[in-house]
Amino acid sequence: MTQVQITRRPTTAVDLSDAGNWHAAVPRAEFARLRKEAPVAWNERHDGHRGFWAVSGYEEIGLVSRDTARFSSREGVISLDDFDHAQSDARRTLLEMDPPQHTAMRQITAQGFGPKAISRLEADVRRRTSALLDRLAGAGPFEAVSTLTKQIPIVTLCSILGVDDSRRDDLVRWSDLLIGSDDPDFVDPAYAHFTPQERRMLPFGHPASLDAFALGRELAEARRQSPQDDIVTLLVQGKVDQRPLNADEFLNYFLMLVVAGNETTRHTMSHLLVALAENPGEWARFRRDSLNPRLAVGEALRWATPVHFVRRVAVAPVEMAGVTIEAGEKVAMYFASANRAENWFEEPDTFRIDRARNPHVAFGGGGPHFCLGNFVAQLQLRVLIEEMASRVASVELAGQPSRLRSNHVNGIKSVELQFHAA
Repeated sequence: MTQVQITRRPTTAVDLSDAGNWHAAVPRAEFARLRKEAPVAWNERHDGHRGFWAVSGYEEIGLVSRDTARFSSREGVISLDDFDHAQSDARRTLLEMDPPQHTAMRQITAQGFGPKAISRLEADVRRRTSALLDRLAGAGPFEAVSTLTKQIPIVTLCSILGVDDSRRDDLVRWSDLLIGSDDPDFVDPAYAHFTPQERRMLPFGHPASLDAFALGRELAEARRQSPQDDIVTLLVQGKVDQRPLNADEFLNYFLMLVVAGNETTRHTMSHLLVALAENPGEWARFRRDSLNPRLAVGEALRWATPVHFVRRVAVAPVEMAGVTIEAGEKVAMYFASANRAENWFEEPDTFRIDRARNPHVAFGGGGPHFCLGNFVAQLQLRVLIEEMASRVASVELAGQPSRLRSNHVNGIKSVELQFHAA
């Protein structure tokens, strides 16, 4: 009798969609196993949503990220849930677009995020960062997120967008609510006033987006009357397919910039400070040997990996790593895994402040969706490191970090630190 061999698809041992499995720490042991045994593995869900393919291998993530013809962004990027076409269209930002639409929309603001434009921000970023550090160095324990790592990105973001500093607390609150909806510390009473179906029609699935929209409308009207040298003006004046952006396109674009420009850099800074406290020899070596701050920035980004994953949907069957991804199936690229890949990083679980070979994917795995704001993020991190070097002899943990409960963002909500003055 001929025996029929049944091939079983590899599966994850941890439900990576469950935010609770990320709360205490990134599930690094599971990712190490997956990279070795199943770099593309099926993650089943039991909450009413379809499962998805978890891509943990460095090479496989690069393939998915660059292949926009077979892996589409249009059905969702930041969530592992299922959405119908109407919901996807209502929530669509620059992130949820494929070329050529993505390319045309990205080009509208590209000059405002280019290296020349961002270099003009350096003097102001340095002045504000120095002022914050002067108050903290040698002044005893302090809560680092609220007093430092929240402050630098949001002030810079306000400058880029053309938002008055008086509204920066609003921007921080909205982005916290939009990103932290799975965390009990960010419960919004307004959330319960919207049905699940209504929330699924909102960008990021949260009514805080409506508050950000109101500000966006105010700014758009002001820039139509009086254009400025800022990103909102570029959006108001920008065209796609030879027409101005419609209201939904403008508002969703604005909201994406508010969230992406604040959250990721803030959390990278927070993880960096914790790493400096936990690896005092690296910071001492950096200051003693005047090491390259750009290498330190790269290691901060690799170490933090502020975004755990981004998602795609296969538009045709794809063979990869010994499995078949069928058309319509969701695919999640886990940057949290790729940035600890043993074949790409020497001693990947060691924080090395002058890591020279560092092909990290904190800004994405390549292709057209490479992070639009990467230059501004690198500028802020470099300035923070450089200004700390002359003021802070050592960083000490005065309490354990409080982590964000999220399956998408590697966030630190608060952490008590002490900067010992140089």
